[in-house]
Amino acid sequence: MKTLTTQQEIETVLNKDFAMIIAKSHTCTICNTILDTLKRNVSNIDEIEKYAIYIDDMDQFRGDHLIFSVPTVLIFSDGKELLRESRYINYTKIERLIEMFQK
Repeated sequence: MKTLTTQQEIETVLNKDFAMIIAKSHTCTICNTILDTLKRNVSNIDEIEKYAIYIDDMDQFRGDHLIFSVPTVLIFSDGKELLRESRYINYTKIERLIEMFQK
């Protein structure tokens, strides 16, 4: 999973066909294990490109996408937000969306 560090990288990812961004914080212990948890609970997680962003370092992203808590999982397609899950993540929703997009 690549960590996004510039606004240009973020814009490129947001305009991809289908991508997941996991918003993290440097001080969040749960954030460090969220990818492993996603892999355990979402069977088709490898079907989507995954990126990380540390909101501590990217205030503009946090403000633009109204991220108030971490971890936050965002799924985008062609610049539009399709799904947002924060804190208590519904893995079934994520799995269903990935499945629908693959068909």
